[in-house]
Amino acid sequence: MNSVTLKFNYEFSRVYKRGTFFVGKFITIHVFKRYPGLKHNLTTIDPKVVRVGFCANKKQLGAVGRNRARRLMRESYRKLEYLIPEGYDIVFTLKSNSQVPSYQDIDKDIVRGLKCLGFMAQTDSGEDR
Repeated sequence: MNSVTLKFNYEFSRVYKRGTFFVGKFITIHVFKRYPGLKHNLTTIDPKVVRVGFCANKKQLGAVGRNRARRLMRESYRKLEYLIPEGYDIVFTLKSNSQVPSYQDIDKDIVRGLKCLGFMAQTDSGEDR
């Protein structure tokens, strides 16, 4: 799987405006299925890549907290990256908290969000994975 980072504000805005979303306890996940031929700076985006962005609130967390939150979200996504089909833009956003949640909390929220968005098979038991 080939993942690329979203970098520009208009790319994040496109995902927020046109995509579907899941709101969890700690994480909000926005997903946008790119249409073929979508361009970035006059070059067509490769339809075989998944573009991912990670955001944390600037108001309540300091720089260290934001970087830690993004690092935890990236690690959780990295473990589940193989489940995402090609051609999607995804933005993971940490909800406003006064402190960074634990890795287990973030991981549970991301797994639950990907299940609700249809990227993982739903299990009938209470087991997450």
